[in-house]
Amino acid sequence: MKITIKEIAIDAGVSVSTVSRVISDSSKISESTKEKVRESIKRLNYKPNIMARGLVKKKTGVLGVIMPEEAIKLFSSPFFIEVMQGISLKAKERDYYIMYDFCKSEKEEYESTKKLVESGFVDGICLMSTRKKDKSIEFLKELSFPFVIIGEPEKKEHTLWVDNNNSKATYEAVKKIIVAKSEYSENSKIVFIGGDKNLTVTSNRIEGFEKARKELGLDGEIYLGESFSREEGYRLAKKIFEKENPKNFIISEDNLLEGVLEYCEKNRVVDVNIASFNKTKLKEMWREKVFLIDIKPEKLGIEAVDILVQSIEIGIEESSRVVDIEV
Repeated sequence: MKITIKEIAIDAGVSVSTVSRVISDSSKISESTKEKVRESIKRLNYKPNIMARGLVKKKTGVLGVIMPEEAIKLFSSPFFIEVMQGISLKAKERDYYIMYDFCKSEKEEYESTKKLVESGFVDGICLMSTRKKDKSIEFLKELSFPFVIIGEPEKKEHTLWVDNNNSKATYEAVKKIIVAKSEYSENSKIVFIGGDKNLTVTSNRIEGFEKARKELGLDGEIYLGESFSREEGYRLAKKIFEKENPKNFIISEDNLLEGVLEYCEKNRVVDVNIASFNKTKLKEMWREKVFLIDIKPEKLGIEAVDILVQSIEIGIEESSRVVDIEV
């Protein structure tokens, strides 16, 4: 019968998190506790191949990447494809393998994070999104387990993270499409279309949107969906245009953009100015009406792995990197 880390914890009379810390040789655990846990590991013959190698070398050479719900349909999202390319390229360069885990909900992300850490299969975790009161982040912090976030966390203490300056980028995008593409007047209106309100990327982009809108004296409205899907983009566009006919839009993600454009084509809405994030392939009819903002997702993946490996190998606990956006 295969012995699990939970059985080691019960046998040693300690928590699962303490066993994980002993396996990673954390300095926060006393020598007496380490000895007790190691005796349980030996007595119960807890030696999966990867774990055995990790105990000897103090690393497995594997990084875990937790992919959120939006990434399940990754082939429709250039963002996740390019981030994964960056992660894979940098991991290979630093002599690490990648273990991807695709999750369908916030709860599943937390459970997958917990299982990966407790299995001992990975040296570090990369979270592909961050939310307010994120349970996965709190769990990893509690264990002092190496992790990095692609996205700006709510609490930055003892955290590694990589992101764009989303507030600044949205601020500049509003000014660009209003001043350059529309007949500017203080009575102009601009609409923000975004996804999950609990994601920090959404709140940061709303912050930039509101700042620019107020500076320009624009009316504005915010529409948020439950996800970053094409279907949500279509649904939100239908809701907006059944109510009014705004001209100027900031759209927070390429799948949402595709849904909005699908609605516009179906209903012959062409008098629009749009700024959107990422690299959606546009039909000829939209190339003069849609301004795309390159957030350099491959670079985000590269920087995330680089900073995570530094944490694993030299022990840095707090650092951030901001990847510039081209507006």
